[in-house]
Amino acid sequence: MEWRNSVVKLRRSARLVGAVVCVGVSWLSVAVLGGIQIDPGNMSPYSKTKVSANLYAKPDPAASGGIKGVIADAPSEVLGILVIPQKFPDVSALSNIEGGLSGKNARNINKDIKNEVYLAGLGGDNSFVLYGLPPGKYDLFVLCENCFYEGLLLSRAEHTLKDSDIKSIKDKINESNPFFNLKHQHRIEGQTGTYGRARVVEQEVRTLPVTLQDARVLTHIQIRSIKLCFMESVGTARLGTHWELKKTREITRQELGPPETKGLIPGYFRKSLQGFRVSSRLRDVGVISLAAASAEGADSAAGDE
Repeated sequence: MEWRNSVVKLRRSARLVGAVVCVGVSWLSVAVLGGIQIDPGNMSPYSKTKVSANLYAKPDPAASGGIKGVIADAPSEVLGILVIPQKFPDVSALSNIEGGLSGKNARNINKDIKNEVYLAGLGGDNSFVLYGLPPGKYDLFVLCENCFYEGLLLSRAEHTLKDSDIKSIKDKINESNPFFNLKHQHRIEGQTGTYGRARVVEQEVRTLPVTLQDARVLTHIQIRSIKLCFMESVGTARLGTHWELKKTREITRQELGPPETKGLIPGYFRKSLQGFRVSSRLRDVGVISLAAASAEGADSAAGDE
């Protein structure tokens, strides 16, 4: 672990040197970065456009709960820690309306069900803290420079998806949003059958040239998005398995320049990042080691595309 700590310290030192030496040579200050920390609303050093400040939910000033801890054994620099509530709203889709339930479902389908993602404050020692969380259970997502770790609960019910369901879900996601030309489904969990539900941890990367609003074309950057996909089965026994992509919730979106890890990065599930109950006070979850293997194993994108 000493060499990993040395690499992180070296990158941080290089960042400071680049900021001092490279006044007027903006590309050089970018080149010394090992990775750019998540900073909504900040100007991208590559395209000079702003990353959306509205991607992450605002903490509730009326909520006295929160979470803090320390991430240990990160294989590369930690760029951000996201806190995601375990929310599974029971809202029927329009296709579920049956008989006497039609009135109830008609009211529900117009509701805007939000899946919040909160950005925690990150310290230099990979400590994190987030105030203003409503009571509930939360999972963590840790973005590193060359990989990510997540403890997202994808299904509360038993995972019953069949091979045909998995294939249909992957096909539907891969044909959606053609802006991204590389896609990988890291984890899929849900229930089979008509009106079955599933959630997917999805990573998408655009390696093709990016055209900006001012018509400039950038060939030296890539765009990476990691998101949750919410799927629903709408097939019948006669028509066969058919899944629809009902909604997505982006967790991170990165603009990647020459010094950063490009393409698909490995994603790993860690049970130790899942299920933190927050009440009306700040909860200290202590030190969470990313190196500890979980019973659920890990999934790597390497070589899958």
